[in-house]
This record gives sequence, C-alpha cells and structure tokens, in this order.
Amino acid sequence: MIDNWDGSHIDQVKVELFRKGTLDVEIYFDGRGSTSSDWFTKERLRSNSFNDLNQMSAFNFFSVDGHLGRHFYISHIHSGCPNDKGWIVVIDKDHGSSRICEFDRIPGKAYPYILYGTDHHMIKFATEAAVADMMIISISTLV
Repeated sequence: MIDNWDGSHIDQVKVELFRKGTLDVEIYFDGRGSTSSDWFTKERLRSNSFNDLNQMSAFNFFSVDGHLGRHFYISHIHSGCPNDKGWIVVIDKDHGSSRICEFDRIPGKAYPYILYGTDHHMIKFATEAAVADMMIISISTLV
C-alpha cells in the first residue's frame, strides 16, 4: 500500500497499539491528500485515546521519520534522557554510539520495539513507558 499511497483516495489512517493482545491505544489521522510520509503529523491528527494529546499540545517531534533513529515519534520534550517525555516512539534498530538514552537500547529487548504511554497520557520514556506487542496501521478509503 505504501508504494500506491498517492491516488488511493485515502480518507483516514488509524494507528493501533496492542499490549498483551489487547488494544491499548488508537490514533486517527486525516488521510485526505496525504502521502506515505506526511500523514503522521499533528496537523492531520483527528482523535486518539490519549487524554492529553491534541493538535494544540506542545511537541518537539511528531513525524514518521522522527529523530535519532526514533520513528513514529510523538515527543513533547528532550530534557536529558531520564526526563525525555512523549506519547509514542518506535525504536527500530541499533544505532551504536548514537543511542545515548537507556530507553533506546533496552537490555535483552530485540529491535524493533514500541514505547508508549499507558494510562492514556504523556510519559517519561525512560521510566514510565510500556512496550507494545504490536502496532497496526490501517487505512480507510473514500471509494
């Protein structure tokens, strides 16, 4: 679907995170006129199951590409690794010495892994994040 995104009449994109086989987070985006790389933005955010995430929230990153090898990254602030806060991040591979934060290299955890805020709010990635078992991205079309 990624290769055929343009011209696919996409209406909505949904991101779902599951933990222990149970749906825990849903995030909906406006997919109309989007591309495979720009649908995951604060401007396209429609609704979600976080109680403190909306288009007016303060972000330093909100993108598929993310930052420092962190993808699908919705981050509020970088304030030193123990204090980095946000809602979701996918750590998809080891970047060696560029992985300065402990949550970027969880001992014994295979890449990729998905960190997110349980209890439906922003968390400190280093100490409060849960690890999702699965992330599903689905689309609905207008046609």
